[in-house]
This record gives sequence, C-alpha cells and structure tokens, in this order.
Amino acid sequence: MPPSPAHAAVEKDRLFETLDKEESSNRNYTKLFLIAVVIVLIAGGVVFYMMLPGVGDQVRAPKGLEQAVRDHLLDKQKRVATDITFYYCGGDSYWARSGVETRTDIPNPIYRLDKYVVNARGQDPNWEITSKPVNSTDDDKPCT
Repeated sequence: MPPSPAHAAVEKDRLFETLDKEESSNRNYTKLFLIAVVIVLIAGGVVFYMMLPGVGDQVRAPKGLEQAVRDHLLDKQKRVATDITFYYCGGDSYWARSGVETRTDIPNPIYRLDKYVVNARGQDPNWEITSKPVNSTDDDKPCT
C-alpha cells in the first residue's frame, strides 16, 4: 500500500526533526560552556585579588632594593648585612629587618647589636633609604 500524501509530508518533516534537536543541543552546550568559563574567570580573579600582599605582609624585595639596602648599610652604617626580610607597607614603601655582622673588636656598643630596621621608599634605582639599629621590641615592628 503506497503512503498517502499526508503521511509522506509527516515523514518528510520528521526527517529534519533530528537535525533541529542537534542544533538546539549544541546551543545549550555552548551556553553552558560559556557560563562555566565566566565562573572560572571570576573565581580566578577573586583568588588573584586575595593573594595580593597587604600592608605588613612579608614579600620578596622588588628589583634592586635588596642590593640598595646592602649598599646603604655598608656605606652609611658601616655594617655588613646578612639576612634581610622585606615587608610591604603600601604604595612604593617597604620595611626591612636586616641581620648584620657584630663587631666585638670595636668598643662602641652599637656595633654589638645584630639587627637593623630599614625603611625604603621609591623605585629602582631611586630608593630613599633610612635605617636604624634595633634597640627594643618596639623598633622591630613592620611598617611602623
């Protein structure tokens, strides 16, 4: 029995039904993928922002600062720096705690102290550096 013309029209429409479903499925996957990408980017931005150093956080010295601090302590204070720890104080300001070699061969008591605090401001190579020996625990607080 040959198919009726109405039945043939229905079969013809059903032929493209699968393609329509496939196209809508692809659009849904694309939307879902874009939403996931946006969520990942937002989460990455939040994590990046939270990882930025805050005032008083220990940081790695910016380019040229560690050498500038070592040179300053040697030239101005006549002390050889050992270990230096840097702290971020906001903007272009840094605070550092530096160990120095003690000098027992000189009778001056300042040379028996083994720590200096350093304040640095500016950018490489124009650092403004001040330093003083640590005499009390109040002197040894970052960013004060």
